[in-house]
Amino acid sequence: MATLPLQAELDRRWAGGADGVPELVDWLLAETSRSGASDLHLEPRDGGLLFRWRRDGCLADAGVERGPLCSNVVQRIKVLAGLLTYRTDIPQDGRIGGAEGGADMRISVYPTVQGEKVVVRFFQKGAGGRGGEGVPDWTLDALGLEPRDLARLDGFLGRPQGMVLLTGPAGSGKTTTLYACLRRLVEASRGTRQIVTIEDPVERIIPGVTHTELKPVAGLDYPAALKALLRQDPEVIMIGEVRDGETAQVAVQAALTGHLILSTVHAPSAPEVLLRLLHLGVEPYLVASVVSAVVEQRLARKRCDACQGPAPAEAAGCARCAGTGYRGRLLLAELLPIEGALREAILTRADRLPLLNAAASLCWRGLWARGVEKVSAGSTTEAELRRVLVPAAETERTESRG
Repeated sequence: MATLPLQAELDRRWAGGADGVPELVDWLLAETSRSGASDLHLEPRDGGLLFRWRRDGCLADAGVERGPLCSNVVQRIKVLAGLLTYRTDIPQDGRIGGAEGGADMRISVYPTVQGEKVVVRFFQKGAGGRGGEGVPDWTLDALGLEPRDLARLDGFLGRPQGMVLLTGPAGSGKTTTLYACLRRLVEASRGTRQIVTIEDPVERIIPGVTHTELKPVAGLDYPAALKALLRQDPEVIMIGEVRDGETAQVAVQAALTGHLILSTVHAPSAPEVLLRLLHLGVEPYLVASVVSAVVEQRLARKRCDACQGPAPAEAAGCARCAGTGYRGRLLLAELLPIEGALREAILTRADRLPLLNAAASLCWRGLWARGVEKVSAGSTTEAELRRVLVPAAETERTESRG
């Protein structure tokens, strides 16, 4: 355990006893933020705490301590986040505001049979460089989209109405892309468009955008917020996620009646986002009419510039990348326009394979092909590509068996 990155300093500060816990927690949060980690996990293990952090999308052990001070550390974080310290039997969520130039932190506390598990998520202010560092102030041009996709996306954002949807798993950078789209809209409109968001939770405040945070306990969920917002004369609405039939129906109607809607939908691929909307009860003619484009994306770790291995499939490891062979992340993304054969497939309620074939007729290749190009260019490795994507060949074998 002595080789873990935080262990030596943890042991030293642990020796200060209960009186040193506030300083220990301040140091722990500051050090995690400084490292570029997106999340810090405090996991109860065998009467102690295992400290783990997520950097470049991967969890790694950072330190471990045992003894009665573990509960003090958890309690201190709860105090800073404004949570109920006397309740250890319920999930709780809170925030810790960062100092000027520091990170804002979202706190989640969850009860387990071994004690309370804490996850701290960091949102850096004005961070540069795509990685695990929360939601940096990215511009659309800096995301790493292919020039053709960037031009198309710009065109769809310039329309007065319609839907632009993003898909990808948790941690794939969808929020960063949505915020970059909002910044582009603010810049392009010069304050002449009313831009509003509905989020759970709000992760960044963008000048020129009105942000709304859901409060389900008070009855403010996605459908309720969206219905109320439509009476506020918005022109652009960003919805954090379309996750149920009612939200999908209201969002589609809003797009149909002169609003530009940006949102995310969870689906295995861009064409299957359309299938998901159909399954949520949206009529095919509405899906075909209002959805302008779907952007599918993932984040893959970049090979460390200081220690690149001898072959594209390899990553070496050095002090700068903590021996992983990777440092930072790059965007794998592809935009699928909803037009031509794909629109016809939607109108006929086509199933998965016909939708995929229709998308392919529009030169949509899928992210695996994009990833292979990045491997060939030496930007990432085949092993990393397999970590974040299902290989195209394996997908085809599964489909043929089905």
